Amino acid sequence: MKQFLAILKDSFREAMDAKVIWVLLGLSALVCLITFSLSFTPEPPDKAFEQIVTKFNFVFPERGKGKLPVILSDATAYTASNVQTTADGYTLRLTTKPSGNPLFRRGSSRPDEKTSQPDSLRFAVVNWQKPAGHTRTMGFGQNGPPLEGAEPQEVTLEEAETLTDDDLDTFIQQQFAVHAGMDNVTVKRVTDGVKQPEYAFDVVIHSTEGVRGWPTTTKLFFGAVTIPAHFPLGMVLWFIEEKIINGFGATLTLLIGVVITGFFIPNMLRKGALDLLITKPISRPALLVYKYIGGLTYMLILTVTTVGGIWLVLALRSGFWNPNFLLLIPILTFTFAILYAFSTLIAVLTRSSIAAILLTCGFAFFLYLVGVIKFTLDDFRADPTQRAEVNKTVGDVVDGIQFILPRYKDVDRLTTKLISDATLTPLEQYALAKSKVEYPSWGETFGVSFGFIAVMLGLACWRFQTRDS
Repeated sequence: MKQFLAILKDSFREAMDAKVIWVLLGLSALVCLITFSLSFTPEPPDKAFEQIVTKFNFVFPERGKGKLPVILSDATAYTASNVQTTADGYTLRLTTKPSGNPLFRRGSSRPDEKTSQPDSLRFAVVNWQKPAGHTRTMGFGQNGPPLEGAEPQEVTLEEAETLTDDDLDTFIQQQFAVHAGMDNVTVKRVTDGVKQPEYAFDVVIHSTEGVRGWPTTTKLFFGAVTIPAHFPLGMVLWFIEEKIINGFGATLTLLIGVVITGFFIPNMLRKGALDLLITKPISRPALLVYKYIGGLTYMLILTVTTVGGIWLVLALRSGFWNPNFLLLIPILTFTFAILYAFSTLIAVLTRSSIAAILLTCGFAFFLYLVGVIKFTLDDFRADPTQRAEVNKTVGDVVDGIQFILPRYKDVDRLTTKLISDATLTPLEQYALAKSKVEYPSWGETFGVSFGFIAVMLGLACWRFQTRDS
């Protein structure tokens, strides 16, 4: 243990001695300062709820657990009125009535026909309760893009009439949770003076601090610059965490990390330095593994300071605490561990820092390219209309390469999912989705990648053990 701690201390000192890391730590502090200059001003309650309830015609089946929404084409007009501020939130009256849009369900030309048709709200609630139907594509207007959603299920009048007030209340409650991230909501149907097919509900929102679906005005540089669009809070946080930090920032940090740590192993293998080290009571494989683990301290230092700093600043400024974002610290360190294992092998084989850096950068690009190609092929194969266009030989070759290589791109996709699940509402995730490909499993992704790291380090230790000093 003393030997390990001594080598770890030496690697830590070597990482801190690299001038570049101080530049990166300075940039990290600058990014944290710019993030601290952000301000998030919630839209007034009446305007905010007006925007939120317009999304209620997107109904996720299976009581909100379905992946694709049933798109009801504005069949129901939802209106939020009499918004009042309370000690811990808001109260409002939510009213609904049929909009007269005949597209709200398959085969309906006269919605809300009392003799045989369920009204639009009850139709939506039954579809919310049922399993998801077939996928279909709908186009709205000449210029609007087609939307893919779940096929609405047929609803009989008997099914609609069996719904209780509790069913309707729970549906409205879940719509606030799904579309606005408001989990602490109480809903009570109002029947006095309201006749079907119109409905009214008294809604109590108990807490709205840091609600991800609340429309927000974002300002930068302590109010000097205002972003004109009123995006939901979660969407703004997602852009910062996913596109800026996990996207551009992580890529830059990984590449610079490869450059800095590319000198660690070759410097250790220099004639004088190695002779001094091997005189100590420690085996060569243990020495190399300890040096490898010590090199990971570089990425750990940067991720802890950058990710931890951004997380704390965003949470304090927005009121939205996202613990998922902190998982970037071990995930980015693990991603770097994949590249550093390859760099370690090249360094042992060549004793050249330049070779280790260039080949590792090339290997990282190759992993990214394979991941993109595999993802694109899977996307084609998931679409029945394009499946026949995928060449089987090409697909088998890409699948085989992907099978034996570390899942560099899959780790990135899983990280994106972590951030999206914490910051975006299901409807926003659906709107931003560009593929039908299922996310990979954490177990397979990390298992294969761990195996690759073990093989690279095993080969490096074997070569280090058998070569002359």
